[in-house]
Amino acid sequence: MLSKLELALLLLLGSALNAVVSAEVGCGSLEERLLFSTDTATEPAEYSWMGILFQLSGANAENTRCSVIIVDATHVLTPASCVRRFNGNAELAAVRLGTWNETHPLDEEYICNTRGFCVPGPVQHRVAEIKIHPQADKDTGDNDLAILRLSKPIKWSAYVSPICLQAASEPSSWISHNLHFGGFDHSSYLKGKGLAMAVSRQYCTQLSGSSTPPPENQFCGYPIKRTRFYEGAGVLALNIEQDVPRNFYLAALLVKVINNKQTTVYIFQDLRPLRRWILDNTNFISK
Repeated sequence: MLSKLELALLLLLGSALNAVVSAEVGCGSLEERLLFSTDTATEPAEYSWMGILFQLSGANAENTRCSVIIVDATHVLTPASCVRRFNGNAELAAVRLGTWNETHPLDEEYICNTRGFCVPGPVQHRVAEIKIHPQADKDTGDNDLAILRLSKPIKWSAYVSPICLQAASEPSSWISHNLHFGGFDHSSYLKGKGLAMAVSRQYCTQLSGSSTPPPENQFCGYPIKRTRFYEGAGVLALNIEQDVPRNFYLAALLVKVINNKQTTVYIFQDLRPLRRWILDNTNFISK
């Protein structure tokens, strides 16, 4: 257990670090060494734009098993299919940010284990408005995207920061690209991550056992591991400058997981055709 002096020093150090981050927040932060990690759990400050969507009922908050992604101080993204349960009533929705371990309670400034490893506790934000993409199709699932406006601005820290939305350059197709993704899943309390290769629509249909390919603005990923991530997990691509990875930007959202015998296929909502709508309806500023 930490002594009172050790805890006080930890809180002081954390406050100083968070002040620096708040003053100079950028988007899509990354450490190159983590790109090659085989760990399936993130480090606490890794993928700091990921959060979880909750449904409120009185004093209770139910985990919807959907992830959210921070794009600016007052807006997060999530699949439209995750918010239809609210029937447009934003007062029933909340997002929990800064979460690394889902078992961590709210309102704890720092949470430490028996070895003295400490992380800040998560922070919950109420949702003020739900905006579903005007071309979201409930029948086909295409354009499965919603923007949630929060009731108060996010306080930036090393554990809570936005993803980039804009690419320095982008391929015309994701097919055969290995894409990083991350969020929360049904098999672990820790924020997780993985890799998936984007496959052709024809091969996707074969792998999934479906009679039809994905909708027009979606594509398939074949994951290295069959972990069932929450819908809304962020699919990431890299901005490279002078042969160095500078930051992550958001390429797609996980909107569906298909298990077909011994095969798992992820359906990703491509954000390229939807990015203009996101930019027009948020306060995102490229850093």
